[in-house]
Amino acid sequence: MFELLKGSFIWPGLAEVGSFMATHLISGMLPAFFIAAAIAIFLDKSRITRILGKDASPWLSYPAAAFTGGILTVCSCGVIPIFIGIRQSGAGTGPAFTFLFATPAVNLIALTYTYSFMGTRMLLARTFSVIACSIVVGLIMSKLFSEDPASTASTAQVVEEETDRTDLQQFIFFFLLVIIMLTTTGFLDSLIKLLNIDFTVAAETSKQGASYFLIKNLPKFFMLLIEFLFLGYMLKRFFQKDEIIQWLKKTWSLLYSIFPKIVLGIFVTGIVGELLPLNKLMSYFNDNSIQTNIVVALIGSMMYFGTIVGVNIVATMTHFGMHVGPALTLLLSGPTVSFPSIIAIAPLIGIKKTSAFLVLVVLSTAFCGYFFGQLSNHL
Repeated sequence: MFELLKGSFIWPGLAEVGSFMATHLISGMLPAFFIAAAIAIFLDKSRITRILGKDASPWLSYPAAAFTGGILTVCSCGVIPIFIGIRQSGAGTGPAFTFLFATPAVNLIALTYTYSFMGTRMLLARTFSVIACSIVVGLIMSKLFSEDPASTASTAQVVEEETDRTDLQQFIFFFLLVIIMLTTTGFLDSLIKLLNIDFTVAAETSKQGASYFLIKNLPKFFMLLIEFLFLGYMLKRFFQKDEIIQWLKKTWSLLYSIFPKIVLGIFVTGIVGELLPLNKLMSYFNDNSIQTNIVVALIGSMMYFGTIVGVNIVATMTHFGMHVGPALTLLLSGPTVSFPSIIAIAPLIGIKKTSAFLVLVVLSTAFCGYFFGQLSNHL
């Protein structure tokens, strides 16, 4: 059976799903769903409305939405449950779409790898472009689509009971969830390696395989154990039993409604990627015309870009002659949306909003890439 599947046309799709499960399921997706559910259940809706709501000052709401994602290490699919969570908590259309655009492209890992592989100039170009594009896209989305009270009203069973939790305790809880996500995604590996001296020696002397993997990653497992124990203590000490049950139910609800669509999109992407080897075609985009940047933006918006792999691909393409303008366009459009994320988000927000968002992503990223390419030609 396995050999039959391996030789079939669906194998690339299955392989892509398997790769996603191995690299992103636990490290990115699951923590994102828990964070999204916590936002929907525990976060004070009035504060979300005050900062990101339709009546909030745009001078506060849009920069807050653009920069908030910097602490989250999620891909274009992982950001969806969090986006839905803040929408259900009262965020306005514009700030919510600004958050959706910026978060996958401006997170700390994305920027760190951009600097490491492509240098300071590309890092600055990517950072400023993401912030500018996300805010512009958010503003346009807010003008195109009036606020629908039904869409911003919380569908979660938000906790209304008085609790003894302080703002500091609430902040520590959410901060701990983010730290767990950063630990699982590997962002804190450089810090964890400080504890890795003895374990590395043991790993090198052990047999390759599961034991090698376990021993080599013992410091990370130890760090996660401490974080989970602390999380368990906080839940027991400061949260009521019914609150925890609501949180877990909301997590499952988001996972059940969103995750299958993401997997379907990744499966289709794998098959398309095998039939049309987009990686090889990218090396031919060695000019900085408007047409080139738009085509690259379209391709990037359909591809599924992991945070690390995406930077590697773009760095490789520039090495083989890809112009820096289209390279920036791909760095912007690739992580922001993907075919799997489009499939997942369309049933949640509607075809019109999804299509408008996709078009705006393509046009705004293409413009930024073209502008940066023209500027680089004169430097």
